[in-house]
Amino acid sequence: MILKNLSYFQERENLDGIKEAILFIDCNKCLKKDKNFFKNEDCRYCLLSILFKNKNKKINEISLLGKDITIEYHNVKLFLEYFKKLKKVKKINKKIEEIKNKKCNYGEFKCKFFPSFSSTYKIQDFEYYDPILVYRLLIKRDIRSENNIIFDPICQKCYKYIKNSEKYVLKLFENLNVIKDFKAFQNNKTFAHKFTNFYEYIFSKFAYLKEKTHTYGNFCLNENLSLLSEYRIGEDDVFQIQIYRTPFEYEKRYFVKFYSKENENTDYSEKIINDLIQNIEVKEFNQIIPLETLIEIYKDEILKNLNLKYKFSKIVKRRITYLATLKKLNLDKLFPLLIDNSIEEIFLDSPNDEIYINHQKFGRCRTSIRFNLKDIERLKTLIRLYSGKRLDFMNPQIKFVIKNKFFNCRFAIDIDPIQINGFALDIRKLNKNVLTLQDLLKCDTLDPLMAAFLYFNLLRRINITVTGETDTGKTTLINALDLLVPKEFRKIYVENITESLNQNEFGKHQLKYKADSLEDLIRQNYSKSNLIKTLLHRTPDIIYLGEILTKEETEALFHCLAAGLKGFQTIHANDIESLIHRFLYHFKINKSCLFDLDLIILMKKEFNKRRIVSLVEIDKSNSENGKFDSPIFQYSPKFKKWKLLKNLFNTGVISELRKYEDLSLNKFNIFINLYHDIFEFISKLKKIEINELIELFHRISYYSFNSIGSLKDFWDNWKKTRSLN
Repeated sequence: MILKNLSYFQERENLDGIKEAILFIDCNKCLKKDKNFFKNEDCRYCLLSILFKNKNKKINEISLLGKDITIEYHNVKLFLEYFKKLKKVKKINKKIEEIKNKKCNYGEFKCKFFPSFSSTYKIQDFEYYDPILVYRLLIKRDIRSENNIIFDPICQKCYKYIKNSEKYVLKLFENLNVIKDFKAFQNNKTFAHKFTNFYEYIFSKFAYLKEKTHTYGNFCLNENLSLLSEYRIGEDDVFQIQIYRTPFEYEKRYFVKFYSKENENTDYSEKIINDLIQNIEVKEFNQIIPLETLIEIYKDEILKNLNLKYKFSKIVKRRITYLATLKKLNLDKLFPLLIDNSIEEIFLDSPNDEIYINHQKFGRCRTSIRFNLKDIERLKTLIRLYSGKRLDFMNPQIKFVIKNKFFNCRFAIDIDPIQINGFALDIRKLNKNVLTLQDLLKCDTLDPLMAAFLYFNLLRRINITVTGETDTGKTTLINALDLLVPKEFRKIYVENITESLNQNEFGKHQLKYKADSLEDLIRQNYSKSNLIKTLLHRTPDIIYLGEILTKEETEALFHCLAAGLKGFQTIHANDIESLIHRFLYHFKINKSCLFDLDLIILMKKEFNKRRIVSLVEIDKSNSENGKFDSPIFQYSPKFKKWKLLKNLFNTGVISELRKYEDLSLNKFNIFINLYHDIFEFISKLKKIEINELIELFHRISYYSFNSIGSLKDFWDNWKKTRSLN
């Protein structure tokens, strides 16, 4: 009945930061897991025995895995009260059981008054955990003993001892609250029709079922999972995110929980939410309503109904209204993932799978969120509606960006006939948490010396190309560098999907163009390659081209580089050699054009760690031998650090700069050493807010163009105001 390792504890923090202990009972491991918990006596004995074993431990909640039942621990105080008396009850009853063998003068014969003495008084060890069973046995014995007339003085003495002992134990039971509740249950005729037994009544009263309506990423917890992190998202922190580690797996578990109020009965909240939803009619509109407007309309209606029927604090009202609105719009499964800015990408490979994600900090995480056919059709309709594009047998792919105050995501959907399972979903988050160069230094994406060299070249508008495989952090890196571009620079952006950062709030000059996607090149005048060419007449200091995808875009890129425009761009490649081959053989670029590339950065991802593995420049001297790239920095996996492979002053990009800038070796070294000190220092500081970091580098760029002395003085003074402790 009771399996080994059936129960275990797990500690987690509540919304107030207070640690709570959860007692998990894994019913999935039980041979009788398919039985009705409220009616099955084995389930009852199992739960009560586990409660007894943990009666002295501080527990906040009991969760029955596989049954989706949670019991608040304060609701089992009835049994804790009984367990305190159990030792005394067992001791007295054991004495009664043993009296026949140890003290009875007629021990070898049957008892005159109780021929079946052993079966009458024997209580199995596991039965003691059940107070109702023990109480009923005592009552039964007491009734049977009343009918006996005893003349034998020896038997009278034994009988008196048993009678007094039982009377004492019964009195103990009569004062227990669980027995009082049991008597009330017996006297209530309506309960007899509603419940099979007292325990079905008492457990269903104290427990609440975890319906899928308030769990969005649930999975079967077990003793092997350990909590890694908790954080809250959404308006008024309505969702709590929990990340769990599983042994021997790199993939984590991602769990979403709805909180209407700390320590509130979640089942009660769900009933309220369902009541609100049922009393709100679906709105009809004669035009397409923006999603955030639609959400606000329903929130207003639901809040009116909530105010009329229920009394809660303002924050609880807002939370309940928020979730009820999402459920009414059928967004409750996906919405928490869309607004979690720590998520980089969301995947669903087929209707038969669960959703899984790429988390910015914890890497690949699995949820147990599934889409049924209705969910899939609703999502397809939503994307068709807002994109104005077809999604059918003749057009089985669609890509569209939905941007609002809640999220900014690129949705990509594939259906029949190109998707073998009929439906697949990929959602790329475009409003991920902004990682600055300070963050990347802390994550060991690069080191301070490399950052110093890149910053020196960035100020002088050296072109930087970042390459690597998918999801290696290419765009994250160029966005971090873009934040450090001097404030006065005019920056022009051309992107298919807007992944660059909005820096207008920081006083930066940004002119942005959106090119037609690859799937929609009918209007060739607005293709990315044509927009790149128009940059020659827009006078940019820096160009940001985002991802270079096609032969036409590559040709336009080199056209701009040859004309003197410099900036940032990304392109997919496995390594530097593969990138060169793409340019030369796939895109048919003349090899002489490669010399305009300046610096190329190769990025790699190792599990959840993204880093620069090499920083190279195009080397004219070895191009005749087919070797175009010359490494400057190279990451060493063995030593877990970067090696400087050539003197920075003698690199090709610096040698080219010296043709037009008075840049002596001493002056260059002073700059590099200062920048190195800056990046090393901020890498050790706690997180600097993005606006403060931008202002810092605005001052650094200003003094860099002014004089080395003023830059050094500024930096020395700035450091004095900060502490590494």
